[in-house]
Amino acid sequence: MQPYCGGARPTPEILKESEKPKPYANKTIVFVSSTGKIDSAKTNNTGSLSAKLKIGDYKLYEAWRYYKKADGGFVVSDFDAECLKAEWQKEIKIVTVTKTEVKISEKNEIVEVCPWTLPCFLESRRPPARE
Repeated sequence: MQPYCGGARPTPEILKESEKPKPYANKTIVFVSSTGKIDSAKTNNTGSLSAKLKIGDYKLYEAWRYYKKADGGFVVSDFDAECLKAEWQKEIKIVTVTKTEVKISEKNEIVEVCPWTLPCFLESRRPPARE
């Protein structure tokens, strides 16, 4: 889902469209194995990802979380440091690969938000609210 973030009051059609699921397209996902090995892959235009993984356990992260950056093109100083450190630790999935199966556990859903509602965003950096 990707919320409506425009400034004008949205029409019912715009609101309905913003509630539809959107693919996590053309984004980098970082794989971290239980042995500490790192790899990454990019989702395609439909948000799908295909990767060959050796037997083992993997945590998957959004690139901004793994590389300890700020989401949405912001700078780290726009965010509460302790809160952001906690956000960086949140993997999106855990993948376990065995000889016979691949098990995917959902951990933290990727949710697109308006820039001023990002988790940990400092109140002093938010635009003034509409009256």
